[in-house]
Amino acid sequence: MLGRSARNDVEEAGTAVPTGWKGWRGSLHYLGGLWTLPICGILLWLAPSSFVLLILLAGLVLAPLPVILISRRRQISLRLQAKRAQEESEQLKGQLETVRYRTVRLREELSAADRQARLSHQLTLLGRFTAGFLHEFNNPLAILMSRIEVLLEERKQDADLCADLEQMLKETRYMGNIAGTLLRALRREPGEETFTPCIPVEALQEVIASLGPSAEKQGVRLVLEAAEIPRVNLPSHVVSEITRSLVTNALQALQSQPDGAVWVRLEPYRQPGSKAVLRVEDNGPGVPEKLREHLFEPFVSNSAGRERLGLGLFLAASLMNTYDGALRYEPREGGGSSFVVEMPPARFTKSQPYHWFIGGGAQ
Repeated sequence: MLGRSARNDVEEAGTAVPTGWKGWRGSLHYLGGLWTLPICGILLWLAPSSFVLLILLAGLVLAPLPVILISRRRQISLRLQAKRAQEESEQLKGQLETVRYRTVRLREELSAADRQARLSHQLTLLGRFTAGFLHEFNNPLAILMSRIEVLLEERKQDADLCADLEQMLKETRYMGNIAGTLLRALRREPGEETFTPCIPVEALQEVIASLGPSAEKQGVRLVLEAAEIPRVNLPSHVVSEITRSLVTNALQALQSQPDGAVWVRLEPYRQPGSKAVLRVEDNGPGVPEKLREHLFEPFVSNSAGRERLGLGLFLAASLMNTYDGALRYEPREGGGSSFVVEMPPARFTKSQPYHWFIGGGAQ
């Protein structure tokens, strides 16, 4: 493909001279060799007869010189035109590749915008549904809590019954706290409630005690490895709910798998200002790579038959975002899954002063 300037040069070269003149010009190139005849005649007249052959030979050699010079000039001109045409062709190819690249990017951006719009619509519907549900849910829950408190007062002489009632009251209050926190998380509102910073070890111990029997019945080892770390700036029920959700997902992934194990690891505190790190790991099949980038979106699930019900990880990630934390997935070395929960440490308190955060309390 010729560029515009190259095409113009060719057209000018082809149209500047009449068609009939083109043929005559080619013939004149060869007739131009006659320019040596007058010179050779003069030299033959002046020179001795012994130089005749040399003069004729020189005339034959020099006769095509004009044709050679003209042909050389035309060849250089054609090469320049071809070079310009090639350069413009490369420029056009580069522009075409740029257009193709921009087209692909625009398609990807449009696709991402479409997914984001659908996700926003789903979240809006989910928020409306949850608000209505929690309104109806909290009323009977409050009645239940009130009734349990009355029973505790009426049956305080029955120690065994009171122990069961206290456990029921604790779980009911936990349900109420989670309901309010989830509503804020779904609406992506920052936490505004007043709470006592959580001691992570205590929250993890409660989760292990609650889910331990289910794991034992399933034949899965549930292991708690907790280092001493400072309080974290989250409510206790949020830490419990996120850990409970991650452990439950791990137990589901380990169904019908021999030698299954789930590790709940609370890593030692690293340095002042850093996040406290909790890992929930299992030796199951792991998460397929195609689902990893969508793992924390709503209505995405890795469990068979639950593709339209995946909300657990989305809610857990939303809770962590609400409290300035983070939740991410990492493949586990040796196979399996590893979910990393990053929790912001609490500010300094009387019971947990500054020297704790710089290493004094971690030893």
